[in-house]
Amino acid sequence: MSSTRIPVFALLALSSVLALSACTPASDDATAPGGSGSSTSSSGATAVDDDGRTVVTVINTAEASAGGRAFQLERDDDEWEVHVAVGDREVEVHVASDGTTVRSSNDDDGIDADERAALDAAVTTLADAVRIATTQHAGGERLAEVQLDERDGTWAWEVELSGGTTVRVSAADGAVL
Repeated sequence: MSSTRIPVFALLALSSVLALSACTPASDDATAPGGSGSSTSSSGATAVDDDGRTVVTVINTAEASAGGRAFQLERDDDEWEVHVAVGDREVEVHVASDGTTVRSSNDDDGIDADERAALDAAVTTLADAVRIATTQHAGGERLAEVQLDERDGTWAWEVELSGGTTVRVSAADGAVL
């Protein structure tokens, strides 16, 4: 029996170390395998070639702060402005350019009923749309704005890049339109 305890304890120790290391935040200069890490300009603008990671962090931070689901995002100087639906209300959350700090938030007007219904029905989230769009257009252009938009009866995430490119991602299934 003692011969099986040692390997079991060794495996438990190893799995604990691996689990704890997975919880440790990456350093600022960490890069993904085959990637080049987050890229920002001197103004803090996030380049699309960071695979949308910073913008996804911005969205997650805003949603956690407001307690709802993000449906619009735009770059505003050195911060991001994220509109989050909370019940039938809209909360405007201002997040630092690195995505980790909420600078301010305020309860805005009520959310449009059609837009709220489309958001509730959407399978693809705003963060998913950012990931999909940045995969389609890696490198060069910066993400400028994302919003849920209806065109000809179809709801889609409209992802606008700084160079004028717009990527429409279906809210229903994540397909690029």
